[in-house]
Amino acid sequence: MNPRALVTLWLSVAALAPGDPATAQEAYSLDDIAFLAGCWSGTMGSLDLREQWSEAEGGLMLGTTRFYRDGRPVDFEFGMFSEDENGVTLWPYPRGERSEHGFPLVRVGDEFVFENLEHDDPIRIIYARTGLDELAPRIEGRDGSSRGWALRRVACPGG
Repeated sequence: MNPRALVTLWLSVAALAPGDPATAQEAYSLDDIAFLAGCWSGTMGSLDLREQWSEAEGGLMLGTTRFYRDGRPVDFEFGMFSEDENGVTLWPYPRGERSEHGFPLVRVGDEFVFENLEHDDPIRIIYARTGLDELAPRIEGRDGSSRGWALRRVACPGG
């Protein structure tokens, strides 16, 4: 076989071969996480929390989380899911300060995994659906640690 035909054959086979799963990534949309829109309530250790996500509009979903201890607010966080040509990214705003690291959505299914291996801690933020109106979110650290909590859908205040 001449060298040109060999190169053509190799390129044809390479084009049909599956990509490296570590680098292949599907571009997800906000439709994949639309179920999060609305209000959620639950506990995380000694804290009660309330989380509310907006409907997807204009490539964004905006969220607020309030943490309570003994009925008094003790902390808060904002969140933003943004969608672009690369997919969906979760941007946390702990105490109102935007994190310099976004967490791209890398897997959907029973678990919706947002991952950034460049971030110090956590490296994953996961929303696991445990029922129609139940979630078991968790964060995973670089050291393999995991911290989770439970949420259930509730009626939004004033709604």
